[in-house]
Amino acid sequence: MDLKNLKPVSDTVEVILVHPETFESFTNPDGSEMSITLYAQHSKEHKSAMHEIQNRRIQKMQKGKKSTTFLSEDFEAEQVEVLAKSTKDWDITYDGKKVKFSVEKAMEIYAELFVVRNQLEEALSTSTVFTTI
Repeated sequence: MDLKNLKPVSDTVEVILVHPETFESFTNPDGSEMSITLYAQHSKEHKSAMHEIQNRRIQKMQKGKKSTTFLSEDFEAEQVEVLAKSTKDWDITYDGKKVKFSVEKAMEIYAELFVVRNQLEEALSTSTVFTTI
């Protein structure tokens, strides 16, 4: 085996959304499966989102002369932001209608629907985009 074969062949991961108990795919009114395409963790888009948030946190710590506090809620909001900024596109129905992708809408949906967020985080952490092995 050559280590060069570990080089990713794709920068995206497609996630088909499923019901957390039945594992049946969610479908849009037209019968298509609901899906969200994310930039993989090694992609420049995902790394850019991570760096933006980490740099913001570092700058906040450098500005404060006293101890800087980060709450659990802050970390959760940052996770939602990274997912939203790492989303390339989607094909979903929300509140009875097809929703056009925007980072703002993604942040709203991901913050509200932990089931979706969990599926996206799991897909990113377990994605195998190394098809040359």
